[in-house]
Parts: sequence; C-alpha cells; structure tokens
Amino acid sequence: MNHRATEVLLLALLAFTLIALEIVSAYLAYETIGVIASTLYFLAIGINLVFLLVAIRKPMVAAVGMVLLALAIVPYQFALAQRLWRAQTEAARIVTFAYEQKLATGEYPTNLADYRYHDPEMKTYIQQFRGDADVGAFLLCYRVGTESTYHCYSPRDGWTYYPGLEEFFIVQWLDKTLEPRK
Repeated sequence: MNHRATEVLLLALLAFTLIALEIVSAYLAYETIGVIASTLYFLAIGINLVFLLVAIRKPMVAAVGMVLLALAIVPYQFALAQRLWRAQTEAARIVTFAYEQKLATGEYPTNLADYRYHDPEMKTYIQQFRGDADVGAFLLCYRVGTESTYHCYSPRDGWTYYPGLEEFFIVQWLDKTLEPRK
C-alpha cells in the first residue's frame, strides 16, 4: 500500500470513529442538556463534511479539524453521561426508599430528611422530592446538565422527562407571534 492510500485509510478510520462518538454524544445531549442542544450537536457534526472536503487537498488539516470538533463535543457529553447514570441510580434508590417507607409506615415520605444518600455528590442534582397527592403520592425530580432539563418520577406517572424549558418559551413566543391580530 502506498503512502497516499495509507493516509486516506487512516483518515477514513479517524473520521468514522470520531463521527460515531459525536453521534452518540448528540443522542446523550438530549437526555442531559435538552433537545435544542442535541439538535445543535447534530448540526455541528455536519461540519465534518467540510473537513472531508478539505481532506482531498490537505488531509492533516482535516484531521486536526475533526479532532478539535470531537474534543468540543465528546468529553463533555461523556462526563454528563456518567453523571446521568449516577443520578438515575440515586433516583432509583430514592424511589425504592419511598416505597419502603410506604410499606413500613403506611405513608410515603414528604421529604428526604430520613434518606441516606448512597452517592452524596448526587444530592446536588436531586431537584425536588415532595409528598403531594396531586402528583400521585410523591414527586422526585433530578437534573444532570441543565436545571431546565429534568427527569421525574411519581407513582401516578412513572418516569417522565422534560427536555428543557427553552422549548416551552420558544413555543410560547411562537404562539404569541403567530396569533392573528385583532
């Protein structure tokens, strides 16, 4: 195999690996920082097309560009993925605690004062726990990357997810903007 063919093969392998990691990161972003950020990540991944065009003339420049793009996306999302796993695990333990309290006392807890965190660092990411008949006995919510992107559990609704308040505000703005004038 000649030098140019080896260079092309290595660049293709690099591109395939980095783009795959970026796509995984974009899907993770939906769960960690919301649908808008996830969409922006997918759009950013498209920049790789420019790098592949650049690779025709300057493969090293393209390789550096692809690596820099991947470094901007992948490490942060993989760190948030690890936090998501830890927060989900702690949330599942809290739900178990609530059901155990119900079995032991006949009532769900109204707060987490008696709960001992297995992963104390995750206490920061538990947004709320409240006993409330309106939400189905209790409500537990946690966040991972942004406060407006949260995961919740209640006995009535099970596990739910809200991918960010920014979408709510955009929809509200569009509704007001698109209303017919009187």
